[in-house]
Amino acid sequence: MVNFFNMKQEDNPISAIFSDLTTNQKMSVLNLLITIGVCDGERGSQDKELQYLNNYVKILGVRSDSSMAYFESLGHERMIEDLEPLPKKQKEFLVIAAWEMITCDGRPNETELEVAGAIFNKIGVTDEQFVATIEKSKALMKHFFEK
Repeated sequence: MVNFFNMKQEDNPISAIFSDLTTNQKMSVLNLLITIGVCDGERGSQDKELQYLNNYVKILGVRSDSSMAYFESLGHERMIEDLEPLPKKQKEFLVIAAWEMITCDGRPNETELEVAGAIFNKIGVTDEQFVATIEKSKALMKHFFEK
């Protein structure tokens, strides 16, 4: 299987998807993932979540401390404002990134799903679209990697 996380930033297809985002939007992508990662408190593996976040720090080319400072000064509403205008394709990749964050440390829990659902609804992704994107992603992974 191709490991997209261990590729150089300029060779990474995920990085290419988000390449036209502003620095603030990239920090908001990271802040979305951080919000989902920490919302369940001590449940799950914080090490796996941190490793996943560090991969996105590399992919997006933003610093986590700058992203957190941006979030702390402007809050959730600014994160929503940054992510809402993204086109459908980028939002789909954001859904997949969020889902991977939710599942990187085991089975999803209700808190993670509620937080992700609320944020995605605010940026214009319905629950139905969220689920459809995950199912499409799973089907593609099965098709390409389980032959």
